[in-house]
Order: sequence, then structure tokens, then C-alpha cells
Amino acid sequence: MTSKTKAALRNGLLTLVVLLACATTLRANDLRIDNVQFVNRPGATGELRVVFDLSWRNAWHTERNHDAAWIFLKLIYGGQGLRHVTLAPDGHRVLDIPGVDAPSAQIDVGRDSTGFFIYPAEPFRGDIRWRLSVQLDPASYNPRRDGQARLEVFGIEMVYIPPGPFVLGDPDTTALNFGAFYRSGEGGVPDGLVEITSEAALPVGPAPGQLYYRSQTQEYQGDQQGPVPAAFPKGFEAFYVMKYEITQGQYAAFLNTLPDNYTFERFSFGGRTYAGKRGTIRLEEGRYVAGSPQRPLNFSSWDDGLAFADWAALRPMTEFEFTKASRGPEKPLPGAFPWGTASFDGLARVVGPDDELGMENGWDESRLTDVTRPVFGASYFWVMDLAGSVWERVVTIGQADGRAFTGTHGDGRIGQRGRATNDDWPHDYLGREGHGYRGGGFYDQGRAISDFNPYSPIAYRRFGGWAGSYPHRAYGFRCARTAGM
Repeated sequence: MTSKTKAALRNGLLTLVVLLACATTLRANDLRIDNVQFVNRPGATGELRVVFDLSWRNAWHTERNHDAAWIFLKLIYGGQGLRHVTLAPDGHRVLDIPGVDAPSAQIDVGRDSTGFFIYPAEPFRGDIRWRLSVQLDPASYNPRRDGQARLEVFGIEMVYIPPGPFVLGDPDTTALNFGAFYRSGEGGVPDGLVEITSEAALPVGPAPGQLYYRSQTQEYQGDQQGPVPAAFPKGFEAFYVMKYEITQGQYAAFLNTLPDNYTFERFSFGGRTYAGKRGTIRLEEGRYVAGSPQRPLNFSSWDDGLAFADWAALRPMTEFEFTKASRGPEKPLPGAFPWGTASFDGLARVVGPDDELGMENGWDESRLTDVTRPVFGASYFWVMDLAGSVWERVVTIGQADGRAFTGTHGDGRIGQRGRATNDDWPHDYLGREGHGYRGGGFYDQGRAISDFNPYSPIAYRRFGGWAGSYPHRAYGFRCARTAGM
């Protein structure tokens, strides 16, 4: 470095720092963030931006919907804390990469400026590589405070679920024994299925036309009370959902951004049998690493999932949204799984003998189509693993604490002890019982297949209102975010 460059750095006239990025391979489509550069030129053009390469495989934009990457940034203060970076509302660009052909990109910055979605702006199918220039909010960066912080860029692959009606319930009356929703007739007698046609409040009860369900125990299926308020996200309006559950690699990256004392709370699940039950996160030289970064996260608690959602400026998913993401507007088939049939005989995406979730036939997702959905276990909207991986934890309508959820997003800032702080979220640490389980989960190698291990039909709610929170080998988490917010 020349003396002239050193002087410029001291005077704040030119700061160009190349920083480490989160480049974790995120499940089957290898979402990567590389070549991060932080450009801070207050004395020249007033630039405050980050340039980086974003890539993932098997992206799509069809007439039905599209996938996307949710991008957010953090400043990390060497084990002492972190701060979420606020984005400028505009000025974001896609830069040319010599020799790389890429589709045009659509960038949608969240109204709260905590991150942005990026996706192909026109019909597309294939691999993506973009070089992005992202403008930061100047008010969010203080050179004196933040000059020595490490900046990291994170990306999560999401799927867009478009607005529109859908149906709750199952035409197979067997589902009623497992808490499936139905439209009530006189005295609570089942009288068909429930169509969700808006985000308006829904009455719950045994009166004609109301949403209802059988509950063998209030603890497991719910209290059969209502209404479901208008503010509760019902899935009629558009939202995004993670294409895959949180992975062990993603959770390790999350842990590595936290203050040291917060990690005692957020990584409290390394018990004696953790490594023998598909857990691979461990400490190496002061950093958390995942031996199998693409493996779904298990053994985390509900509050762990909420903390990750708050940190990523996302939110938990509701059980109505689980149904919408699974079946879309399709007419429900008796006993159907998210891939649109009542059979799993042709399913090739399974947990193998090595405990890895993958395609046993060697296919990659370039071969995913509406016809091959039952091979990949993909939903109507091509969301993966909504059944057959780990249980999906969802905000339930079966408990009052769940019905109080209004769908607020995390702000990227978690509170004391690494806890999520949204007032409307049903936090276990506050004694709220507002979540349940859908979709089934894989328990152990060689265990007999049942209605809940590892596959559960879309409508089954045997544990739809149960807020059991202890870590378990078959429990996972998946985040969502309301579109356009």
C-alpha cells in the first residue's frame, strides 16, 4: 500500500474494503454469495454500497410463480454484537459480468428496508449468476462505530406464493379424526370443506357455515375457539416461504454472528445423543461449523426458530399458509400429500442410510416439473419437503396465543439472550402456546412408516395445536415473509 493510499484511508476520502461473505451452500440449489466488496467513498461521490456476486441453480419464473433470493446484510463486531444493515429504497443495480449471460432481474426492497427479494423479471428456467451493487442507507453506517466491523451478506432461497383462494380440509373423512378443518353444519356436523377467499376474519365453531374441527384433546388439536382475526395471515394474500427448511449450515452461520453470551441460549441442544441423531453443528476454533451444512436443522426449539426468523427479517409461517403452499388452488384429493397424490411410492427424495436428505435416483432439480412433482416431493408451487423431512412448526389457530399473531416481520435485531422480540409472536419464553406441527417428520432409520413418520397428508392436524417445545430429532423450522411488505 502506498503512502498516498494510506493517507486517503486515514482521511476518509476513499475506503474500499474487501470483506468476507457468507458463501454457504444452501441445499440442493447451491445459493452462493461471493466476492463481496464494501465501497465507502464519502469524500468523492458519497457512495455507500456493497458489490457481490449472487448465484443459484435451477431458478425459475413461470406463469404460476417464481423462486427468489432474500438478501440481507449484517455488521459483525467480533463476538461482541451485531447490527442489521438498513438498505436505501432505490439505487440498486445489476452489473455486467464479462462472459456471463444472465436474465434481467427484478429487485423488490422490503418496505422496512431490512432486505430485498431478487428474481428473474421474465419467464426463465436455469442457473443464475448476477453481480449486484446494493445501496446502503447512509444513516445506518457510522465510520467511527462501524469501521472495524465485519460485513456479511446472507441469502436464503424463497418461493413466491401468489394471491388467491384455496381450500382447507380433506374430502376423506378419515382426516376428521386427525383434527382436519371442515365447514360446520348444524351442531358441528361436517358439511364440506372450507374455502379461503379473503383475509377477512373467520368465525370458528359448530354453527352452520363456520370453520370447525374435531379436537380429541385441546392440547394437541386446539381449543375449537375463534374467531381467527382478520390480521392473522391466512394465505390468501401473496407471501414468500423458504424453499427448504432452515439447514444446519444456515443455523451455524446465524450462531457465528451472535454475541458470545447469546450463543449459550441459542445453541443449547448439543446433548449426548445429538451427533447420533443427525445433528452435525459443533465448535471448531471458536466458530460453529456444520459437518453436513445441507442437512435440515433439527433439535432446535420453537424459540430458536423464531430467533432465526427475527435475525433474518422474516417471520414464522401459519398453518393456513402451510396448506396454501402445499396444494395451491388445486381441488383437494383424498389423503393427498403436498406433491399432489395420496401415495409416496414414486418418491425419490428421501432420507438415505447416510442420514442425508436427497434424490436417491440422482436427479437434480432441473428435472422438476408439474409432472415430476411426486418424484421430488415438491408442492404445487415447487416448495420442497413440506412432508417427509422434519416436522413443520407453524403458528396455529388452535390456541389463543396463535390467533393473536398478526404477521409482523422480524427487524433483523434480536433481543437479550438472543431472543426474538415481536410482540405478536407466540414466544415460548413468555409462556405462550401458539404453535403446532404439520407435515410429518423423519424419526429414525428403519422405523415403520405411519401417518406421521415421515409423511403426513396436508390436512392432518394431529399435533396442529400442540406447543411442545423441547428439541427433537424430527422437528424443524421454515420461515416466511409477506410479499410487498
